[in-house]
Amino acid sequence: MEFLKKNAMKFLKKAEESFKAGEFNFTMFFVEQFFQLTLKYLIGKRYGDFPKIHNLKSLFELSKEDKLLNFYKQNLDTFREIELSYIASRYLDIEYSDTIAEKSLKLAKEFLEVASIGEW
Repeated sequence: MEFLKKNAMKFLKKAEESFKAGEFNFTMFFVEQFFQLTLKYLIGKRYGDFPKIHNLKSLFELSKEDKLLNFYKQNLDTFREIELSYIASRYLDIEYSDTIAEKSLKLAKEFLEVASIGEW
């Protein structure tokens, strides 16, 4: 499962680089990938395998961790934007603002602390 963790951190790094370059669609896409892989890592570590799904809400629910579910619920509006970016940033003519990209990137960094998954 460590490969999921490693790849999640690569996506977070790419999200930061994209944000600095003003590429907010890519920031959103990479943040979404970070959340997907981090949640799959946590689920896989707990259960020995991870689901082959992409929906963040479902992944948060499958984690069966109250603190993670509460984090999702407390940040629902931002997570909706992040979830939509999985498709929208690649296939739709949509531009994300620096504000939502920055908020999403900050949320990803906060998640590292909330998930309490040790040294990343």
